[in-house]
Amino acid sequence: MKPHSDRLTGIEFRPAREHERLPFSVSEMRGFGGHFLPQEGELEYLKTDDPMHRTVCAFEGDDIVGTTLWEPYELTVPGGKSDFFGVTGVTVEPTHTRRGILREMMRRLLIEGRDAGYPIAGLWASESHIYGRFGYGISGETVFTKIDVREARFRAMPEVKGEIRFADVATMEKIAPGVWNRTAEKTIGMMLRTKADWDWIYDRRRIPGFGKRRAFCVVYREGDEPLGYAAYRIEHNMQAMHSYNTVRVIELIAATTAAEVALWRYLLNIDLAGEVVHHHPKKSKLLWLLADPRKLSFEPYDSIWVRILDPIKALTGRRYSASGEVVMQLVDEFAPWTEGTYLLSVDSHGTATCEETDRTPDVTLPIASLGAIYMGSFYLADLQRAGRVEEHRSGAVATIDTMFPTSGAHSFLPEF
Repeated sequence: MKPHSDRLTGIEFRPAREHERLPFSVSEMRGFGGHFLPQEGELEYLKTDDPMHRTVCAFEGDDIVGTTLWEPYELTVPGGKSDFFGVTGVTVEPTHTRRGILREMMRRLLIEGRDAGYPIAGLWASESHIYGRFGYGISGETVFTKIDVREARFRAMPEVKGEIRFADVATMEKIAPGVWNRTAEKTIGMMLRTKADWDWIYDRRRIPGFGKRRAFCVVYREGDEPLGYAAYRIEHNMQAMHSYNTVRVIELIAATTAAEVALWRYLLNIDLAGEVVHHHPKKSKLLWLLADPRKLSFEPYDSIWVRILDPIKALTGRRYSASGEVVMQLVDEFAPWTEGTYLLSVDSHGTATCEETDRTPDVTLPIASLGAIYMGSFYLADLQRAGRVEEHRSGAVATIDTMFPTSGAHSFLPEF
């Protein structure tokens, strides 16, 4: 194999410029196996609010052959919010793979995030075998659910005082951000969407062009207060002259139990439907609401992948479920500035302090393993059994596993 530097001969790495926005979109879509055809109204992939200076691209001459983009977000983490370096649009054109282009773009991108002061980066991975080598760890789970609506009754029906009504785009523009933010207050792993995000989601130039993909929107209210909404599409299907349509839920956001129950009851009762499908949180009320849980089938998937950029900021930027003290040695071959030995101390209120130390480590773990447990969804003991952490002091892994995990709902949404 050629040396890394030789394989990158002739490749320039830099941000795309404003006049290169269209070539950027063409290359990005090509990397994902699609075509960008603005002349046919496919504007949904061209977010004109994304500054090109937040890209790191690979150029061969004037041609863009690799793309990355980052978005500045706040992410809900256990006990609060964190600045979040959201990585997206990661592609290399099929003609230029296996040359180290992705590795170099990712290296430059993470340095940019570090220098901008972000404690953590993250992404939703189109291919799950790529990002572990860059220090990302699976930090959340989703399940793809299918619900057979025939006799999908609820065992118990919590009190529902409100009602559901259809909503147009103008209504959704007004109510969705408030419902989203209220739900995010108690849901780990949700992005706090910006005004630009909402403007893009409900862009009237894009929505009429959806054709068969155009969504229905419904809102749950109690009095005048919106507490939940759902967006879904109907995929038509006939079986032996009987309608067996699929209700494909795009987004279901509920700030209260009553709102969630009411929205699910509505979706499961849509006429002419045979099934409802949805990417759903693993920790969900739906399984426990159904009288027959076998009406619900699901396949597990990863959701958010977290990459630690600044261990001290990251570890002190969340709350913990128990007090404790542990010395962690972090190994990071891809971004060696995070390497070191850190003393993490958590008080009885779940508040942490963290500092570099020369004490003997209790555990040694790759940076990706810290990313995996950061959001509180996974146990370090499971990674230990897989050989992804080394324990030097007996009981240290158990101590970490009393401190990090959190209960409650975790997000499953690919937001950017």
